[in-house]
Amino acid sequence: MIHIENKKQCCGCTACANACPTGCISMQPDEEGFLYPYINKEKCIECNKCDTVCPIKKKHTEAREIESICLRSVDIDTVNESTSGGFFTPLSKYVLEKNGVVVGVAFTESKKIEHIFVDSENSGEVSKLRGSKYVQSYLYDTFSRIKEILDNEKLVCFSGTPCQVSGLISYLGRDYKNLITVDVVCHGTPSPKLWKKYVEYQERKHNSRIREVSFRKKTYGYHSGTMELVFESGKKYNGSARVDYMLKSFFREISSRPSCYDCSFKTDQHQSDFTIFDCWSASKLVPGLKDDDRGYTNVFINSDKGRKLFEELRDDYEWYPVEKEQAIKLDGVMIRNSATPHTRRDEYYLELENEELDEHIQKFIPISKKDYFVENSKSILYKTKLLYTIKNIKKHLKG
Repeated sequence: MIHIENKKQCCGCTACANACPTGCISMQPDEEGFLYPYINKEKCIECNKCDTVCPIKKKHTEAREIESICLRSVDIDTVNESTSGGFFTPLSKYVLEKNGVVVGVAFTESKKIEHIFVDSENSGEVSKLRGSKYVQSYLYDTFSRIKEILDNEKLVCFSGTPCQVSGLISYLGRDYKNLITVDVVCHGTPSPKLWKKYVEYQERKHNSRIREVSFRKKTYGYHSGTMELVFESGKKYNGSARVDYMLKSFFREISSRPSCYDCSFKTDQHQSDFTIFDCWSASKLVPGLKDDDRGYTNVFINSDKGRKLFEELRDDYEWYPVEKEQAIKLDGVMIRNSATPHTRRDEYYLELENEELDEHIQKFIPISKKDYFVENSKSILYKTKLLYTIKNIKKHLKG
């Protein structure tokens, strides 16, 4: 029977709940809003499957040959609508054309961040899977549903954090040739409870329901992303990590799950077929490549399956081989390093429920008048095209 003594030892991947033959394990939120396994002891038959599938307890030790590339989609519209270079969109299209199923994270009608299934019948929803979501997603019975589809010999592509991909692979128990996995290098995962409070605050402030969300819209270019909310009223909100309550909480490392601060998956040896992360330094990794501020993606191809698939998709990308250690050094610090907890992290969650979000943020990670001034100036500079000039001057001085 699985027993969580230290919350750092549970990443919330749901492998245990999906593996339980009696259904005695359910994922329940704690006081911070993170999901943990709850065991109904009356139904438990002590088969120990929950322990054996736990990806934290079941360490991955296989050494794999990694091919490192920098790329972006040749479709510039896909690049513009993606967090980075749009790697996932051509892959999703390939899977759907093979009558397969794409499973990834979306902002749903319930206002939650959840894993959803996209196939030929709802293929239009694949765009919802595009872009990063800085919240721990709800997985529900995703793993068991994927197994059923795989056993019916359909192609499946699953995207998630490294712990979610490892959890799925551990749950499945064997290698499926018809499974493609993509993990996204993770900075940490804030709780669904914080996200719910943020959504409620923004909807109340703008007097309208949120229709669309982009956690890192290229409002001022790839290097200056913002949270963008589109409301049913037609209003739009944009705020960078300097002033947006959700992004600021995320990047100040005050809101992540306890396991994120001592992550068991911080290694360049991932179990996925592809590992992806931001490529801020494309012009340094690829000599002669001009950074046009639209974005590129670093991709590690981790398996023979991944290499064969990329050969089929290579014409859908503008891509360049890069040196792996250089990519990690310049852009991939979070591949090997856990988040560093904010000194007031526990207190932040302890008081979250009882305070208005704006007051809460000002209490723990305050936004100054200077922050708002810089944010407003950025908007003005962008509209007058001066922001692009300033970026180029800074880039020249750094270079």
